[in-house]
Amino acid sequence: MEIPFNKNYSKWFVTDVIKAIEKYEMIPEGSNISVALSGGKDSITLLYILKYLQKYSHLSFHLSAIHIKTFSDYDSSVLSNYCESLEVPYFEDRLDTGGRQMKKSVCYMCARLKRGAMSRMLAEKGIDRAAFGHHATDVAETFLMNIFENKKSGSFSPVVGVPGSKLKIIRPMIYLEESLITKLHKSLNLPLLDQSCDYGECNVRKDYKSLIGLMEDKLGKKNLALRITASLENVDQTNLWKQ
Repeated sequence: MEIPFNKNYSKWFVTDVIKAIEKYEMIPEGSNISVALSGGKDSITLLYILKYLQKYSHLSFHLSAIHIKTFSDYDSSVLSNYCESLEVPYFEDRLDTGGRQMKKSVCYMCARLKRGAMSRMLAEKGIDRAAFGHHATDVAETFLMNIFENKKSGSFSPVVGVPGSKLKIIRPMIYLEESLITKLHKSLNLPLLDQSCDYGECNVRKDYKSLIGLMEDKLGKKNLALRITASLENVDQTNLWKQ
């Protein structure tokens, strides 16, 4: 796949992604980065973005991608073909549920098992950083879910370690809204893995995605996800309640 230079990409994603990478020291010089490639638009677009930065920016790093199959067998060749077109090494493994029943907290359990399988494979290959396709809209959704579902304040971190592993998870797209990623994915005609989750309907995250849209309409505020993301970096410590 051709990776053309486009000066408009600075406005689209380059400036904001590099800002996140440098602010949180996500990619030290010579890092081995593997994109956690689910097959959805977010991770597919993230791989393109990092390949673009590897080719055109001052950042120096090695890039690969990894996909962990879940629950059922399916054709994942669209992912391996995409990686081949980008000249990016592609790794794949199959999730082992160990006979666990995935009825309650299925999203949490699936994510935990996938992360463990990914950590093991990347450790074997000497890769110590995994890039996840989470964006500002995910940050905002998680923030609201934590308030209403878990009665706590906060969201996921831009960089976080995996317990029992040297692997660090990085999230270079935290300053990009989902709408922009959707636009970029479509304009570049990037592929998608046609494989839906059997438990997708039980995911409450989609309700919070709708809530963000309703809040924007009701309050007359645009870019609410970016506002929430910024608030996590602008905490008023004097007004936090202490136990």
